[in-house]
Amino acid sequence: MTDENVSTQNQDVSLDEQIDGILDDTTETTNTTDVPDNTGNNDNTNVQNEETTDEDNTKPQIPEQFLNQDGTVNIDDLLKSYNELQPLAVEKEQWQKEKTELQKQADYAKQIREQAQIEAQNLGYKNPEEYALVTEIASATADEYMKYLHTVEEPDKVRGLLALYAKNPTPELLERIEDEFSVDIVKNVSVLAERTKNQILQQQQEQRLEVIRQEAETFVQNSIKDFPDWFKIPEFTNFFADALKVKGDRFETAAFIKHLENLKEYFRKEFIAEQNANKENKSELDELKNLTPKTIQQNTSTKNIEDYSPEELDKAIAELV
Repeated sequence: MTDENVSTQNQDVSLDEQIDGILDDTTETTNTTDVPDNTGNNDNTNVQNEETTDEDNTKPQIPEQFLNQDGTVNIDDLLKSYNELQPLAVEKEQWQKEKTELQKQADYAKQIREQAQIEAQNLGYKNPEEYALVTEIASATADEYMKYLHTVEEPDKVRGLLALYAKNPTPELLERIEDEFSVDIVKNVSVLAERTKNQILQQQQEQRLEVIRQEAETFVQNSIKDFPDWFKIPEFTNFFADALKVKGDRFETAAFIKHLENLKEYFRKEFIAEQNANKENKSELDELKNLTPKTIQQNTSTKNIEDYSPEELDKAIAELV
């Protein structure tokens, strides 16, 4: 609402009140003229002005770069900016959704690991990996003992012990099982259990190496992508490979490249200084080559030395010197 509208409304309200006052005067028996009270009108006007001010404060302000010189909105620039930012807003929203989903999966995986850690510790193991290794060996051991159930006196009882041992292996339970079988069978099963343990450890080692290999391959591919010009140099590629072997997972390509850049800058400065020194030396040599002995004019004379006066003799010697 503009100031002109407020002023017009004030005038209209004041006029209405004046008319009402005149009509009231005609009905009164006294000749006293009532003076219109504008207090209420002023209060209403103040309230309206406050509402207008609040509306102006809450109204979004348009940046100056989207305004014309006359203060009007430049619709073309505004729409162009919106069209450029809209895809980014959609992409950001999608990224936020993916981030939230990945965070949920990470939290769930962390919860599973923590639960597995608690269960393993409750059973007396350091971590879930150790528990998985022991249970896998115990399961293979129980399966092997099952082949010899026909040699024991109470097969059903031993079968139950083997089933329990496969799920929750303990030294005490294994000892009870071994007491049910002959010494030769226990030895054979023990050899099998040790062989199974070695195979499992070997498989785990191969899996870890495969994970390391994949991580290293991804790391190298990302490094080549980030610094393609450097990897076009065979000497750098060999140097990079040797450094990666030494540093392992602590290797940082960006820091490595930074050190090489500093080294290259040092060599460049040294080369320029050497080139400038060579130019100066060459200039000095050229000046020396262009130098010629001063020509000394020697006055030839047929006079004998005895014919010179002392003054002439001193002068001749001085010229020669």
